[in-house]
Amino acid sequence: MKLRTLAIKTGLLAALSLGATATWAAQLSTNLTATSNYIWRGVTQTNDAAAIQGGADYTINKNFYAGAWTSNIAGDTELDIYGGYTNKFGAFDFDAGVVTYQYLGDSGTDDFTEVYAGAVYKNYSAKVSVDINETNIYLEGAADFELPDKYVLTAHVGIYSFDQAGRTDYNDYSVTVSKGELSFSLSDTSENLAQGQSDNMRVNISWNKTF
Repeated sequence: MKLRTLAIKTGLLAALSLGATATWAAQLSTNLTATSNYIWRGVTQTNDAAAIQGGADYTINKNFYAGAWTSNIAGDTELDIYGGYTNKFGAFDFDAGVVTYQYLGDSGTDDFTEVYAGAVYKNYSAKVSVDINETNIYLEGAADFELPDKYVLTAHVGIYSFDQAGRTDYNDYSVTVSKGELSFSLSDTSENLAQGQSDNMRVNISWNKTF
């Protein structure tokens, strides 16, 4: 999930639509991604296999939003449902909300919920996400740089701190070059993580389309 790309069920869409007044502008957008490797916070979620992902965002009055996003992962399906508020204050864009990560193939023991807050200033962004049950904290920052011929270089760093027993703190890093709907990324972590994760740098190629 990304800042304000957080990467909606029909019932929730209907509820939001009924609750919006005629004076509030509402907008629905959808997105579709094909990626060679679903990497989240530096860790592959597909055992280095490809993934198909998609979601929808519903925005009211340009400030309030809700959405859902799904992807295949190793042996399961992930569904993220989120909502929040975004606004602009001076030169800063702020965003805050809550997201629940659900794994549909298990009994719910791996599900968790985070609250998040982030800010964007020019080409720089920062965000903090906190697990409301385990107090695990993920801090991240990114910077975008325009390159010739409409290419964009994005540098990202994350710091994952765990209050959860059996989890190891680590940092992750990535560099992405994108143009239009295509992107190419290199990512790595500071630790040789559990669950079959190696400390080798990973390459990821993605195609993303917003409708």
